[in-house]
Amino acid sequence: MNEHIYEEHPDPSWARRGWTSLDGTWRIRRGKRESEIRVPFPIGSAASGVDFPDSGTFVYSRDFDYPSLDASKRYELHVGACDYEAEVFLNGLRLGAHRGGYASFFFDITEALGAGANRLEIKVVDSHNAGQARGKQTFLRRPFSVWYSGIAGIWQTVWIEETGKSHVAAARVKSDLASGLVEIVARVEPEVEGGLGLAVEAEIVSPTGERGVHALERAADAPSEFRLTLPFEAFGARTWSPEDPALFALRYRLYAGGRSCDRVESYFGLRSVEARDRALWLNGNPLYLRMALVQGYYPEGAYTPLSSSVMAADIEALKDRGFNGARVHEKIESPYFQYLCDKMGLLTTMEMPSFYLPSRKAFAAYESELRELIERDIAHPSCLARILFNETWGIWGVYREKSKTRRFVADMVRLAREADPTRLVIDNSGWEHLDTDIVDFHHYLGTAALAREAYARLAAGDEESLHGFSLAKVLAFYLFDRVASATRTLFLERSADRAGAPWLVSEYGGFGWYGSSESGEAIDKIEAYTRDIIESGLFCGYCLTQLYDVGSEVNGLQKFDRSPKVDVERMRRLNAATRPRKSPRDRC
Repeated sequence: MNEHIYEEHPDPSWARRGWTSLDGTWRIRRGKRESEIRVPFPIGSAASGVDFPDSGTFVYSRDFDYPSLDASKRYELHVGACDYEAEVFLNGLRLGAHRGGYASFFFDITEALGAGANRLEIKVVDSHNAGQARGKQTFLRRPFSVWYSGIAGIWQTVWIEETGKSHVAAARVKSDLASGLVEIVARVEPEVEGGLGLAVEAEIVSPTGERGVHALERAADAPSEFRLTLPFEAFGARTWSPEDPALFALRYRLYAGGRSCDRVESYFGLRSVEARDRALWLNGNPLYLRMALVQGYYPEGAYTPLSSSVMAADIEALKDRGFNGARVHEKIESPYFQYLCDKMGLLTTMEMPSFYLPSRKAFAAYESELRELIERDIAHPSCLARILFNETWGIWGVYREKSKTRRFVADMVRLAREADPTRLVIDNSGWEHLDTDIVDFHHYLGTAALAREAYARLAAGDEESLHGFSLAKVLAFYLFDRVASATRTLFLERSADRAGAPWLVSEYGGFGWYGSSESGEAIDKIEAYTRDIIESGLFCGYCLTQLYDVGSEVNGLQKFDRSPKVDVERMRRLNAATRPRKSPRDRC
């Protein structure tokens, strides 16, 4: 752990020390009903203190005092996340609006904020609209099948942050392990056009406490950008991994006319991830994934944990059981959760929550939020891949070769790769892949023998399993409930079957929810299925469903209250099993 990283902020990857939390007791109104609510716990959670439905129009309000204002500073109002549409007013002045339940947003409030008493109002609209990205929240009136109760409203911290009138707006650290170089690029928003007299410094503190201060140079081709390239030797670099989660504290200082006017706390980790030769590689070393599915629901708080220690305990629970990663399913977690994964050494995937009714409006909203989330969360070394869609949910039109839906999916894959080349992209998790860096595969087959047969067909290059897609097979899968007896076609079209792409079982198990005719306890079944995955030699890892029970899905290694259901030590021994030799098909 690097003790110089500033942990008190909601997002330690981009933080200023001059910030004020507005969490706590607010007033909320829905129609004629009015009550108090605890922010940031969402409507629909016990911790919120309200029993309002999870859809409708809600008006949040609170009065607060801001002691004094500094003429040399600007002030921003930040909302960590609010589901789904928000319109924000401060002292009667409309600041702006935001759409999307997972991305953070902020507004400059310098002109609206007063010294002394202030009144903040946030109008929120949420619904069960199947066209909005909602993940595992029900799009019907009630929870059903594997979809849970919904939430609405503010579900991450609200705060005011002080910046300089000229300030560092954004930055990115790009590392190249092959060349041993790090490039730091900082973008500045100057108080006046041109920003003459501005200078940027970056202070790097290594995990062992060594410090170095480096001046960035203004880019000739982009006057608002300042850049610096450093060899690893300049800051005692070592790579980030689950075994050694080395983080470097990074502080940006902006000077105007020689005087400090803004400071941002951040950090970075050095790591590379590749998918080649049928394997995953972390920092040039083979990586075998041992993951569990995590839904991101917490006791009392639903989407929001009662404290950061609750998130840390979930990460510890995974590591104690021998897992090296988590697939956070159908939810984008808070930046603080991702920071804890960076700090504690847990690999993750970032998975866009699904919408379920494709339309031009749904596509536009999804794209906008994806762009925002990539920009916000790009700094985290623990995240190795971005999952864009899951099991063809919401993108049913992708089956038509020239459909708008297929073009949309292809565009989103391209967007994710171009905006963030440091991560792998999974296009459509589970099956029916179009263009993916990792070929991931889901199954909930009812016996271990059926699973072994499925792996054998894949290893043999069975045409029906790999490329034999038909709409009739898809309809039969659902109409005749063949989840326990069949698997879906791996590729939607032959060109998606790229040479060298690794395969991953990213969902299996689910014992307690999905049917299994195997005898024995859950741990017996988990062990049999997992060993078969390992011994098949086809896959570069696995992801077990799931860490804890949620809703009607009572298939976790823990209950929802996080009490254990499956022997921890036995699970640890299973995950410590040695990786087998490659199969003749050399899949992983």
